[in-house]
Amino acid sequence: MKRFVTRALIVAAAILGIVFAQGAPASATPTHKLTSTLVASWTKVLQTPADQSPYGGGGPETGCVDLGGTLAPGWPFTFTGERSCTVKPGTKIFVTASSWECSTIPGDDGGPGLTEDQLRACARDKDVNAAPSVTLDGSPVLITEGETPAFNIVLPANNIFGGPTGTQGTSVAHGWVAFLNPLTPGTHEIFIGGNVPENTTTITVKPGL
Repeated sequence: MKRFVTRALIVAAAILGIVFAQGAPASATPTHKLTSTLVASWTKVLQTPADQSPYGGGGPETGCVDLGGTLAPGWPFTFTGERSCTVKPGTKIFVTASSWECSTIPGDDGGPGLTEDQLRACARDKDVNAAPSVTLDGSPVLITEGETPAFNIVLPANNIFGGPTGTQGTSVAHGWVAFLNPLTPGTHEIFIGGNVPENTTTITVKPGL
């Protein structure tokens, strides 16, 4: 997908035939859950109206999205600088250090008429070819490569591509990810850098939300 900002962070969530390896403090999440969350993250980006998305006309408050108990700050897009999100205890955090998708939607990377294999090759080629460096509160987080199966998308009105409402397409995404266990109450910092632009997400876990 064409980037509206420089790519580097995704705290969001989800491969068919590929296992996501977790590093401390990562969770032992089944592969199918990781896959479905990454799909959900990209689906949310592509099917959200531009004025409600940080990659359209939405403000910074649109940058943290809850995918059913999983926080996705930044969704599967990278950004430079700093971002902050507040969550309740028990919320899992899906870190996408880098990700890219290609689809058959006109104007997106890939393009109409491509097969699933061609879309997968496009996503791999567009994404970085090695895991970015990620830390949680200063401790390294193991990031592993993953891919989604093909998934369907339907563009909403006022979509980020400026295409007709209801346009349908198929997408495949590649990413470098980790699923973190719920964090303890307080403030935590996720830093991403290395082969992507440096960026920081501050997660505040607040009881009583």
